[in-house]
Amino acid sequence: MALKTNLSSPSPVAQNCARQPDVTAYLTWGVLGLMGTATLGLGFAPREADAVPSFARQTGQPCATCHTTFPELTPFGRRFKLGGYTMGGGMTLQEAPPIAAMVIPTFTKTAIQQDAPPTNPNGYPIAHTNDNAVMQQASLFYGGQIYGNLGAFIQGTYDKASQHTYLDNTDIRYADSTKIGDIDVTWGLDVNNGPTVQDVWNTTPAWGFPYIAPTLAPAFGPPTTQIEGGFAGRAIGTGAYVFLNDMLYLEGSVYNNLSKGELNALGLPCASNSDYVQNVAAWAAQYYLPGQPYSTACPSNSLASASPYWRVALEKNWGDHTLEIGAFGFYPQVLPGRVMGYGVDYYRDIGLDAQYQFINDVHALTLKVSRISESQNLQATYAQGVAAQFVNANGITNMFGLPPVTGNASANPTNNLTSFKASATYVYDHTVSASLGYFHVQGSPDITLYGNALLNPVFGGSAWSYPDAKGLIYDISFMPFSKGGPDFWPWANAKIGLSYTQYLKLNGGFANFDGQGTYYNGSSWRSHTASDNNTLFLYTWIAF
Repeated sequence: MALKTNLSSPSPVAQNCARQPDVTAYLTWGVLGLMGTATLGLGFAPREADAVPSFARQTGQPCATCHTTFPELTPFGRRFKLGGYTMGGGMTLQEAPPIAAMVIPTFTKTAIQQDAPPTNPNGYPIAHTNDNAVMQQASLFYGGQIYGNLGAFIQGTYDKASQHTYLDNTDIRYADSTKIGDIDVTWGLDVNNGPTVQDVWNTTPAWGFPYIAPTLAPAFGPPTTQIEGGFAGRAIGTGAYVFLNDMLYLEGSVYNNLSKGELNALGLPCASNSDYVQNVAAWAAQYYLPGQPYSTACPSNSLASASPYWRVALEKNWGDHTLEIGAFGFYPQVLPGRVMGYGVDYYRDIGLDAQYQFINDVHALTLKVSRISESQNLQATYAQGVAAQFVNANGITNMFGLPPVTGNASANPTNNLTSFKASATYVYDHTVSASLGYFHVQGSPDITLYGNALLNPVFGGSAWSYPDAKGLIYDISFMPFSKGGPDFWPWANAKIGLSYTQYLKLNGGFANFDGQGTYYNGSSWRSHTASDNNTLFLYTWIAF
């Protein structure tokens, strides 16, 4: 239990919480404007002619042909994906089925030991409050041609931290090329399991920087927009795209919900914030031995109806240079907590992105920037909060003596959230990479969603009701096999890396960001401070 300090005097949080002008918006629009002008100025003309080992076998190309530092794609890699993963030139389907595997052992250390082991009670059984070594992930891939113009990237993953085996990023597409007048057209039909999984630029959420992060990470982190993983693996998207004159990309897709049964069948933990789950938990507490595991149904929001997604991008290649400028949008209708009877929430996510690459035989430089602006109509979440207040005020309980679950809650019927990211990556001789990333999240204050030290204390929340956060990510890695694997398995690939995340702000402040004062975390008296979550992450990414 936290021991609180006197909050009547000004705290360090008050000095850290003053809102600043949204300079990232001006920066983004400026960069996009300059890049757009340059891209359009290059003309609408045709161009001259993942580090998954199965792709390398199929194409006969080393990993460095498709990737700078995997999974970051080169122009060749983007066209391989747009072409439906079917490009040949290497071993045929009969010679080598497109199967590959990957393992990622990791070590995670935070600046200060965490309040509790960074996993759920039914998850990784030996997680510590700090210094966690774990075989973080093991994956099996189908990557390459299925038949003719039909190809796929299908990933099945075992996550040691959550102890689940599930269907990970999946993208199945049929693609072909034709000519309409003087315009070269590559077109395709696509099925995937999360917004932006199908995207070929590393500026969108599914494949954006950082490319790997710890699963045994600190409990505190910035909120994200709906398109930033809110439905990753939890929806099914179908759509079509065209790539005109090797320059203009247009896509439209629609995402639909996966039921609890479908999520369970795919291995995804799906327990909902519902009376059923709460009642099972109450029953299990009475009839199961302490520590004896039991399962419930699933803790996620769901899509209430078909939710559209669109993408437009301009890319021009000249010599060793590539420039892209684009935009994307996602409009999910969300049933918060899968709780019926309160309506749905409506979101509008609009993203702007740009990417510049310079790649030659020795050097590769990639600069990326993206800004996602989210408008939130939280009518269902707000209504659930009103219902929760009524339930609590009147002492209403169910047959187990527990208050019926009313789901999430917000103090405002509408909110907004903005996510800004920028990164630079340099790769020397396809072997050594160094990256620097910056992230900044800013949104409207909400006492219920984010907390308030004076009105609604939330341990670990925001002292002043703000979701604001920002930080830096540093990453260096060594890739010994990008130009070709060892003689006994020339398609092998590996990345040995060290990453460090530095938090400059969390939950609207730096020091004592939740306003709860000092507490004893098992080793020392602390207050919740952004820099306490600074994370050192050592990883080895092995694909074969």
